[in-house]
Amino acid sequence: MEQHSIPQQISSYEFKLVGEMTLKQFLKAAGGIILAILINTTKLIGIVKWPLMILCVGTGLLFAFVPFEDRPLEVWIKAFIKSIYSPTFYIYKKKIDHSWLKLSMKKNEENQNEDNKNEVIEKNKIEKEEQKNGIFLQTKVTKQRKETIEEDEEKKVKKINKANDLIETRNSPSETKKEENVKKDEVEIQENSWKNQKADLNLQSEKLGATGQAVFGAIPMPDRPEIPNLIVGMATTKEGKIIDGVIIEIQDEHGSSSRVLKTNSLGQFKISTPLDNGRYLIIADKDGYFFDRVNVDLNGQIVEPIRIIAHN
Repeated sequence: MEQHSIPQQISSYEFKLVGEMTLKQFLKAAGGIILAILINTTKLIGIVKWPLMILCVGTGLLFAFVPFEDRPLEVWIKAFIKSIYSPTFYIYKKKIDHSWLKLSMKKNEENQNEDNKNEVIEKNKIEKEEQKNGIFLQTKVTKQRKETIEEDEEKKVKKINKANDLIETRNSPSETKKEENVKKDEVEIQENSWKNQKADLNLQSEKLGATGQAVFGAIPMPDRPEIPNLIVGMATTKEGKIIDGVIIEIQDEHGSSSRVLKTNSLGQFKISTPLDNGRYLIIADKDGYFFDRVNVDLNGQIVEPIRIIAHN
């Protein structure tokens, strides 16, 4: 098998002069040597001159041929300088919301405030002018006079009406008594009819029979009640899925409904007060589901939770 060379990025390719030495490495080393030669041409003391020359040549060679963790030294020096001068303490500044809706609302509010201010200023000016001219005082006096005249007229009308009422009551006392008696009789009839009326809840009043047997204690919730003759339970499918919004009607032996409930979002139902001893029929109803009617016998003992199962 022939081995193919691994493709490389053209931008990362570096021209090599001698062996593995690239053009950048040559320039870095040459720069250090040139600086050392320039220092040598100066008239500095040998104690100062030679250390500077060695330092320039050494730094040039280090930059050229001694990388640290596969990166040249100039990269590390740049990162060090940036880390020193970059900010380490940040302050949160909320940006201005430039949405056109808010800006238009603000402009409308400012315009309204300015209009209100102008109206108040104009009113104050008018009041001051009226006070100066004496018109303000005259208007107050006329208003007070009008109010007193209207009050006197109302009092006179009230007195006339009272006098007329007294005359009518004196002339026909028997008629007023008759009217009062008729009103009392009407109120009593309405009360009796309201008491005798039965609440129409559109419930099933006919006596029905059971179509299945009750299943007790086969559900995870609700808990077993602590009071006798309390019925609690849960509506589920055959697979055990919760059915919410199921209307639960509990009928007594005569076919009249004793309780009407509705399952919550967890499919649970529970009556708040205990029932009397006897046999009861539990009827469940919800669109799209078919439930068996189940009999429950209450004899003053605690009843286990009932599971109502849909057959479809």
